[in-house]
Amino acid sequence: MDIRSLPFVAKLFPAAGDGLAAPVKVDLENYTAHEICESVEHLIQTLVAARKKNVEWNRPNIESLLYQDSFSAPIINRLTQHYLALPPYVSSVSGGFLATISGYWEEMSEIHLQSVTYLISHPESRLDALLPLLTQRALYHHAMQMKWLWLRYQVIPPYFWARLHRLYAVAEKYGFARALMPLPGMEHADTSCETLYLRPQMLHSLRPDTLQPHEIEQIDEWIVRWSKSVLLERTLISEKHRYGVNLKAGDPPRPLAMLNEPGSYRYWGTGLMLAAMHAGQDQADMEDQDGWRQVLWRRVVNDWSGTPPMRQHPRQIIGKQTELFLGFDDIRSRIDRHVARRPHNFQNLQRCRVRDEGVEGVGISLNTSDGVSVAINSLIGINFDRRFLVGVVCRIRRHESGWTEIGIRRLAENAVPVKLESINVNLAGQMVDALYLSMTGPHGRRRCVLIPAGISRQGGQWRLVSQGRRHLIRLRAPLKDTQDYVLADFDGLVEPETPTA
Repeated sequence: MDIRSLPFVAKLFPAAGDGLAAPVKVDLENYTAHEICESVEHLIQTLVAARKKNVEWNRPNIESLLYQDSFSAPIINRLTQHYLALPPYVSSVSGGFLATISGYWEEMSEIHLQSVTYLISHPESRLDALLPLLTQRALYHHAMQMKWLWLRYQVIPPYFWARLHRLYAVAEKYGFARALMPLPGMEHADTSCETLYLRPQMLHSLRPDTLQPHEIEQIDEWIVRWSKSVLLERTLISEKHRYGVNLKAGDPPRPLAMLNEPGSYRYWGTGLMLAAMHAGQDQADMEDQDGWRQVLWRRVVNDWSGTPPMRQHPRQIIGKQTELFLGFDDIRSRIDRHVARRPHNFQNLQRCRVRDEGVEGVGISLNTSDGVSVAINSLIGINFDRRFLVGVVCRIRRHESGWTEIGIRRLAENAVPVKLESINVNLAGQMVDALYLSMTGPHGRRRCVLIPAGISRQGGQWRLVSQGRRHLIRLRAPLKDTQDYVLADFDGLVEPETPTA
C-alpha cells in the first residue's frame, strides 16, 4: 500500500491560500490489515504534530480537520473489523492493532476538544456556525475513546468524565444539544450531542468491567441502534428516571439513590430505550442467534428494568500478599498433593494482594505491567488464609500504574483432584485430569467438575475416578465453556450390570 497516496499522511492543514485536496476513494479490499494499520499510525503522528503546534483554528483548518475525520472513518472502521475478527488472545498482532485503534480515538478526541476550546475562547473568529458540528464530533470521539478504554478494562479517569460533561454543557448552553448532525463517514446516521453524551453513560451503567470484549461491542451496537429514544432532563421524575449525572463534577452517572452531593444534575431513564429494544428486536432473529447474545440481552433488560445493581454483601478488608495460580493446568497441579512441583515450575504463578473478601468472592490487586493475561472468566486459584480458593474472574479494572483490580467469584474452597475415564468404545481407558467441586448456589449445593477445554464429552457420559472408586456420571450442559476449561454439573448414573454366562 502506497500510504503516501492517502491525503492524511501529507500535511494535515493546507497552507494559506491552498485548497483542500479533492476526495480520494480508496478501495480498502486491496490492502492488508497491516497496511491499513500503518496508514492509521501515520495519521496519528500527523494529528499529534498538528495538535502540539497550537494552530489557529480558522475556517480552512477546521474544514481540513472535518475532511480528514470523514475520510479516515472507513479506514479506522476497517482496521476495527480486522481486530475484532482476530482470536480473543493477547498477541503482538492484536496488541498492535488495539494500540493503533485506541491511539486514533485518543488523538481525534484531543484535537477536536482543542478546536472547540479555541472557538469558545475566541468569539472574534466569527465561526459560531462551525461550533455545533465540532462539538458533536468531539463528543463522538470521546465516546469512542471511552469504549476502547473499556475494551481494554482501563479505568476512566475523573478528568475524562469532566471533559465529557463540559462538552455537553457547551451544546446545552448554545442551544444545539438536540440538533441532529451527521457523523463522520456514516450515511443516514444523523445524531445529536445529547445522544452521543448519553451513550458512554449507558454503557457504564451496565458495568463494562464485568463484560467480555465481544459483549461490550454487542451492547454498544444495541445502544447505538436504540439510544435516540433516551432523553436528558433537568427535572427529576422518580418514576421515570434511574440515573443522574453532575455536570460540574468528574463523576460517571450514578443511580438516584447515590446522588447525595449538590451540583448541576441532569437525569435520564431507560424505559423508552427498553421499549424501543423490544419493539425493534425480531424475536425470530433472537432465537437464531448464538446463545451468549440471548443471555446478554436478558442481562441488559434485567439491569435496566429493576434496581440498579449494587453490592449486596459486605466486604472484609484483608490486605495480604499471597500466591496466585492462573489456568486449569497450574490449579489442578497445585491442588493435587501427589504432584511435587516447586513454585518456579508453575507456568503462571504470580504474586498478588488480596484486598477484600465477601460471601461471593474476593478482590485482589495484581501487577499486570509485565504482560500477565487475565480475562473475564479466567480460572484463578489463590492460597488464602490456609485455604485454596478456586474462582473465576468476574471484574477487571486496569490502572495506568500497571496494577489491575480483579474481582473473583468463588467457585469452591474444597476442590478435589479426580480423573474422568472415557466409556467410549474407541477411547476406552482414556483418563482425563479433572477437579471435583461442591458449589453452593441459590438452589442449594450442586456437584460439578472442571475439565480441560477441548476434551470431547462423548455424549456426556464418563466414569469419575476418585480414591480408587468409580462412579458413572452424565455431564449436563456446560455452566461455563472457555478456551481453558469447561465447568459442568452432572447426574450420577447406575452402572449397568454385566450379564453372566
